[in-house]
Amino acid sequence: MTRREMTKFATLAFSMATLFSACAMPEDNGTSTAGVLTETESGHTVAFTLHSYVDEYNPKQSAKVNFALTKIEDGKTKLLDSATVKYGDYAVFEDITGAYSVVATATGLNGEKDTLYGVDVLKRNDVDTVYVRVQEPATLKISTSYTEIVKTDDGNEAQEVFSEGSILCITGTLTCKKISEDDIKRGYAIVENIPLFGNDDYVKQIEIQSGKDLRTLGVEWNFSAGDTLYASETAIVEKKLLEFNFKLPESDMYDTIGGAVLDSLIVPIKISDNDYRYDSRYTSKFFLDQLGNVIHTSSKGKILSEDTTLYWIVVPKIDSTATLSFVSGKYKDYTAYNRIREFISAPLTDTLLTTRNIFTDSSFALSFWFELDSLEKDGRLFYSGTDSLGFEIRRCEKDSTALCTRIYNGIDTVSTDSIEYGKASVIDGKRHHYSFVIHKKHLTIAIDGETVRDTDLKLSTEFFKLEEIYTGSAPAQDVMLYSFGDFIKYKSDKNWTRLKAWLYAFYEMQK
Repeated sequence: MTRREMTKFATLAFSMATLFSACAMPEDNGTSTAGVLTETESGHTVAFTLHSYVDEYNPKQSAKVNFALTKIEDGKTKLLDSATVKYGDYAVFEDITGAYSVVATATGLNGEKDTLYGVDVLKRNDVDTVYVRVQEPATLKISTSYTEIVKTDDGNEAQEVFSEGSILCITGTLTCKKISEDDIKRGYAIVENIPLFGNDDYVKQIEIQSGKDLRTLGVEWNFSAGDTLYASETAIVEKKLLEFNFKLPESDMYDTIGGAVLDSLIVPIKISDNDYRYDSRYTSKFFLDQLGNVIHTSSKGKILSEDTTLYWIVVPKIDSTATLSFVSGKYKDYTAYNRIREFISAPLTDTLLTTRNIFTDSSFALSFWFELDSLEKDGRLFYSGTDSLGFEIRRCEKDSTALCTRIYNGIDTVSTDSIEYGKASVIDGKRHHYSFVIHKKHLTIAIDGETVRDTDLKLSTEFFKLEEIYTGSAPAQDVMLYSFGDFIKYKSDKNWTRLKAWLYAFYEMQK
């Protein structure tokens, strides 16, 4: 294969005309197609140059462009030839056969981003001059646990495609990345300097070389100039829209649970309706945590103003701090358990709050805000069941300024009738937050983040079949029903401090 560099378009046009007159015209069912250069036995000649955009660049006299000609053989992108020319000149390649791609790398065109990239894939070999647009390159952040679905004897199975030493390449380009031990440890790899396709195309295939084993995966990645696209087994993120940072409130309780780490903490996020609105039917907007997990919001939000809504999000893990990203792209449909089961901003009084099964994983939590300066005798805020099986959150029997909880366990009605849990003088006209938790057979009540009662209960199995919750005669706001999993008490925990720390952080995040 030979290569020539040409600096004058007139000379190039003359050469192309000469080639055209010497080549035989193609035949399609015996019909000639006039005006199309075709491939002879020795191949086709093609010239490459950059698109010219008025005032787009201010190139230096030393600006240069490298054109690399590549071909895909047996699924792998291979370099065929390359030429470096001055900006504005043409690089000519001869004896080109079949489909190919060209990667352009320009230096000295833009002082701010001095190296620009572009790529074009030619599916047909019937053009003589190809114009390539160079732009600021894109970046890929890809999960090292990225999977593909393969057929096995047992059916379809998701298998990871990366291991230490694997080489990932973007098909049609010369951009590759070797997966390191550090990449595997942190959970993702960064692939930089990815050229953008200039013919409204997108990346449709990647190549993974592991030793002698080469595998190709079909993808649909739309890169944007200068942006980072994130790809994992669950999501493809084309653009980061917003970022939210969280920090756990200070507390001595973390010292007794092994550090400031909490699982599945529920946090509020304020976001404008314009930001949250879907752009098109081809992309979605959703949240990701730091590990790239798709995070689901509560099904109902609280309208704060004409254009702003508060949503609730369960953060899988906060290690002192956490970052959530609001992004646009696509994510795979999958069943993700959201522990927020209900959120009602301003429920009506004396009405049915929910008919769902209250307990999930033998766990139930009710939280709400209230502001009361009085409450009628035995006045209730919430209740479920009957006076032999259920619970009530109400004014204490002998103290008109205090709020109490009664548990009717379905076992011994006589003894539970006389027990009031979590007595607190909060009927004082001030705004307070109340958390009522029954996890398996443990009760915790926290007011304004501070635990006021923490004890084990005797409960009949029928207690966990409660279904309906009602509001009482006094108003409450921002009522949330949710549940805990086993994460709320580790096997190594000797007490319920982790639950107390969780409720404290939950309150502080809202306050």
